[in-house]
Amino acid sequence: MYISRLTFHTIPGKTGEAETALRKLQGMVGSAGGAKPRILHTHFASLGAPDIVFEQEVEDLAGFEEQLRRLTDSKAFQGWTKKMSPLLRESPKRELYLLAE
Repeated sequence: MYISRLTFHTIPGKTGEAETALRKLQGMVGSAGGAKPRILHTHFASLGAPDIVFEQEVEDLAGFEEQLRRLTDSKAFQGWTKKMSPLLRESPKRELYLLAE
């Protein structure tokens, strides 16, 4: 099992708007087969840390790659990206963690 995290650094004053946009992504990820997508909003983070983290559980990497392909190929996601990009200071970064059992 893995945890996928997509980190977002927002423009000051745009975090709330970005969080609202991520709720739409949450629905799209669920529709594409993503498990338990969550939005983590940091309130007391260190300087340079992301403002928002989009997290989801991933059973296996092959299934995750297929889900990402379905999501990124959709017109809804492409339109979402165009609206989300102006809210960010930098491109989102993906982190993938293997859960230790």
